[in-house]
Amino acid sequence: MKKKLYFTISLVLVFVVLLSSVKTTQDSYYKYYKKTDENIFKSSLDNAYNYKPLRIFNTYTGFETGYGFFGTNVSSEFVISYELFDNNQKQAGSQIFKLNSNEGSVRFMSLNRVFLDRLTKPEDELFGKYVKIIMQEISKFIYNKYDKKYSVNLKVYLYNFPSLKEYGKGKTNVELFLLDEMNYKR
Repeated sequence: MKKKLYFTISLVLVFVVLLSSVKTTQDSYYKYYKKTDENIFKSSLDNAYNYKPLRIFNTYTGFETGYGFFGTNVSSEFVISYELFDNNQKQAGSQIFKLNSNEGSVRFMSLNRVFLDRLTKPEDELFGKYVKIIMQEISKFIYNKYDKKYSVNLKVYLYNFPSLKEYGKGKTNVELFLLDEMNYKR
């Protein structure tokens, strides 16, 4: 009897977690793409999710705050690459920017927010200067890494994934969208 009770409780919890995950992903998608259309799946999911005991449980456990694929608080990953040029402007190499330590890489990833904010504040002149200072410091780091021999062309890209509609039509390749670029030489 005890095993059946534990099994039933486990199944209910798995169902609640899956339902909450699907619901928050769907809500995030509709909010992100500013969709307003209703369909049978969305209305059925809303009705099931709004069942009062389930809503209370989700509120107290925090399941309702899950991040779906389209969650607005989930940071995008940026790609920073650079090209090295000699004094004759001949390309001497190119690489994706990486740091040597895991700790440095984790701290560096907090810059994602700055580049993400750059997308939403394109007219903010002061913020633009702030982003340029950050890019200049990254460029200076690279410049010093190669003993000040090369000028640096730094590029910041954002992954551009296909939309769900494009994915449904077979487009699966991920592209890079150029967000910002700077040249550095002392």
